Amino acid sequence: MGRMGWSVCTCSCLLIVGGIVCLIVFLEVVPYKHMKFHVIDASLTEFYLTNDDMLQYNLSVNISIRNSNKIERISYHRFRAHPSCYGKDLDLVPLTSFQQGTKNTTLFHHVFQGKTMLKLRGSQLRDFNNDQRDGSYSIYVYLYLETDLKHAGGGKSGFKVLKAKCGLFRLHLLGSSSFSNNQSRIGGLFQAKRCEVSAGGHKDDSYTYY
Repeated sequence: MGRMGWSVCTCSCLLIVGGIVCLIVFLEVVPYKHMKFHVIDASLTEFYLTNDDMLQYNLSVNISIRNSNKIERISYHRFRAHPSCYGKDLDLVPLTSFQQGTKNTTLFHHVFQGKTMLKLRGSQLRDFNNDQRDGSYSIYVYLYLETDLKHAGGGKSGFKVLKAKCGLFRLHLLGSSSFSNNQSRIGGLFQAKRCEVSAGGHKDDSYTYY
């Protein structure tokens, strides 16, 4: 084979390898950019700190999960969520696993309630005291999901762990005197918040991914 033949062969091999790499990137990265997470409603009916540093809370959220992909179906495994406030993660709770077709939206409703130790010091304590006087509180919601994709041709991707950070919400305690001034609502309507999605799991070592 002459020099010209080797050059043509080399170029062809490079094009094939480049095409395969581009296909892998497309199948493993691009579809996840078409996954949209929103908190479309949230309300706080209980939120107070006892003298022994126990936070009693009741937070209701409605979450919208959208698969905007045209050809990839998504399976959500080991779906968990927790609220977070003043630097403290509240209880991590399991949500229902599900599968989602193309161009499809799934709605979740969940109530986070219970009590947890919340020892506040320094700036966190000042923020909490200020919020308590105002009747509103700063809250995030975090989602942790293990997913895989099923492509139109029948192939499946490997598992991918995602984290969605939703917030910051300024939620007024229902029934408080300042509820009508809620910064997260206009005319009493909650303003939906889009969640920031990134790769990664929960810090809890007992939450194992395969």
